[in-house]
Amino acid sequence: MKRSVLAVLLVALLAMNVSAALPPNPLVVDPALFQEIGTKGGELVLGLGSSPRSFNFYGVVDGPSYTVIYNFLDPLVMENPATGEIIPGLAESWTIDETGTVVTFTLRDVKWSDGTPFTADDVVFTLEHVVMNPNAEGNSLDRFTLGGRPVKWNKIDDRTVEAILPVPYGAFTRVLSHALILPKHKFESYSAALNPGVEPGTINKAWTLDTPLKDVVGTGTFVVTEYIVDQKIVLEPNPYSWKVDPEGNQLPYVDRLVYLIVQDPEVMMAKFRAGEVHRITPTGQQYPALKQDELAGRPYRVLAGSPVDPTPSPPHLAFNWDVADPELRELFRNDTFRQAMEYTVDRYRIIEDVYNTLAIIPGVPVLPANTAFYNPEIEKIMRPYDPEQAKKMLDSIGIVEKNGVRVLPSGRPLEITLTAAANMQANNDIAVILKSEWEELGIKTHLQLISSTLVGEKRQAGEFEAIIEAFGNQPDPQLRKAIWQPGNPLYYWHRSTMDKNQKAVIGNMVGWELRVFELFELAEVEMDPVKRKALYDEWQAIYAEKVPVIFIAKGMALTAVNDKVGNVFTKDNGQIVGTNYTIYMK
Repeated sequence: MKRSVLAVLLVALLAMNVSAALPPNPLVVDPALFQEIGTKGGELVLGLGSSPRSFNFYGVVDGPSYTVIYNFLDPLVMENPATGEIIPGLAESWTIDETGTVVTFTLRDVKWSDGTPFTADDVVFTLEHVVMNPNAEGNSLDRFTLGGRPVKWNKIDDRTVEAILPVPYGAFTRVLSHALILPKHKFESYSAALNPGVEPGTINKAWTLDTPLKDVVGTGTFVVTEYIVDQKIVLEPNPYSWKVDPEGNQLPYVDRLVYLIVQDPEVMMAKFRAGEVHRITPTGQQYPALKQDELAGRPYRVLAGSPVDPTPSPPHLAFNWDVADPELRELFRNDTFRQAMEYTVDRYRIIEDVYNTLAIIPGVPVLPANTAFYNPEIEKIMRPYDPEQAKKMLDSIGIVEKNGVRVLPSGRPLEITLTAAANMQANNDIAVILKSEWEELGIKTHLQLISSTLVGEKRQAGEFEAIIEAFGNQPDPQLRKAIWQPGNPLYYWHRSTMDKNQKAVIGNMVGWELRVFELFELAEVEMDPVKRKALYDEWQAIYAEKVPVIFIAKGMALTAVNDKVGNVFTKDNGQIVGTNYTIYMK
């Protein structure tokens, strides 16, 4: 009897401690993300295709790292996962003055996961010394620089921050939703600007994978508690989480969020079927068998959603304009060559064979579903599969066929190494199809199928000839300025448009690249949405004509989820929803 009473008191005390950790004004998560109010407890196990490279969001450009980090760091303002609209985040409110150039944020009264108060100092430090730090590998300086002038950040008091914009900036809150705020008390010592003798670029050494996990703190719903190299990452609820469900229950629901690192897609599938992984993103090829299993009574649901979300991004093909080989460098910079190679991409075959029909023809690069920015005129410019036309165009630039082999003007056989991620099934399969098509034309093709982590490293180092990648879609093109505007860090196929200090080198841009550079500069400060769309329409048309990258297909949103998992479902508009902090285990 005494034990029972003590147990009840203990539960009550724990409940009081959790409630006490909530801020005065928690964020009530949109009811559209809930099929039902969840229950506390349990372990959600997800798969991760490769190990993260870091816990430092700005120290790397790496998808697996971002997947983990988004669980424990937050931005000032957020995109509602159910609607895409901008909503309060770490800033509970904000105002814009009549000039459109002064934005004042009132910060939420929350704590970091180690109990340290979150203040304006964290915001100003993050934006000035990390987000806008050109030496941070994953910096977003481009998003906060307008007409060559940076956004300035001022602390008004502990809970008030002011952003001074050089000019009105229509996309400001949208780009700010992708700037995760860091704890100054954990990062300050890595800042060269604040510590004499510290080398530029030291910021990238913060929160590496060997950092004690007690020092990896955040404001998100989870906190990292365990990392076993190349095996798993474990996160547990942040006691100071500031998100609640519609009934006021602190989120997340689950006691543990586990990422199993499984590089082999077939092994990942086997673990899902065995119930060891609770949710996966199947390929189009895997979808039918999984759906049949579901109909036969297996304990999981398989959902196919409309391709309305920016992720996963459509795979694209790019050639390295700065490749070491001078003949290939000249060839890859030739517009006619790239246009000829677009004729070798059989998108409908890829949609059929790789995605099992569960895909659409993509935009360039704006998704067709993005009606706010999509330019339908690009559909008249994109080149359909036509190998005969490809042959004619290659012949026209001196890449002629001799005894079944295409040769360069020097007489040397044309050989291309195509790099793709072996652990990303669609990219792997697309590479195999392209190799077949190119060799039919007489182009000797070597496949370099490696992990997605290594693909990312080679991409950023410029150590490739041709590559298949998949990133770059967002609701607003300004969010991907760093990819699509020449002279930026992720404009990886022509990195010589940027110098070692990450400054644009106008003299290294060709004529149409100069126009694209100008279009992004104009669009980021244009406040009229109609005029802004017209600028981005022109950019899309230029990309469709000049094909610096060749977009291949946009897969449908697919997910397979164990029946034990609640609050993963398809909305009426075809969108699949289910966030880690709203999921519960039945």
